[in-house]
Amino acid sequence: MSEDPFELLRSMTEKALPKLTSKVSGPVKVFQFTGEGYDPFYVEVGGGTVKLTKGTHRSPTATIQVNKDNLLKLIKGQLDAMQAYFSGIIKVTGNIMDAATLIDIMNTARSA
Repeated sequence: MSEDPFELLRSMTEKALPKLTSKVSGPVKVFQFTGEGYDPFYVEVGGGTVKLTKGTHRSPTATIQVNKDNLLKLIKGQLDAMQAYFSGIIKVTGNIMDAATLIDIMNTARSA
């Protein structure tokens, strides 16, 4: 498994896309990831697909700030997103309810 959060999440979602199609059929939502130890990237979810792009989106639905180690744990399922949020390990600005959708997508991708 890659230790680059971008590459790990990209490979997981590519493999799981057939299982994810129903979860990503709605309007496009953009989740920006920023934090120490990795370059910023964003995930576009919707329209039947998941697209990861390196860089910063100018108007994300939600921004998730988390360091590299905790982001890797989150992607791998070793860190509970809600506990991490409420304990301050993860900071979310923007639409937090939409961010919960992203967690559901990660969980589905991990099980594929």
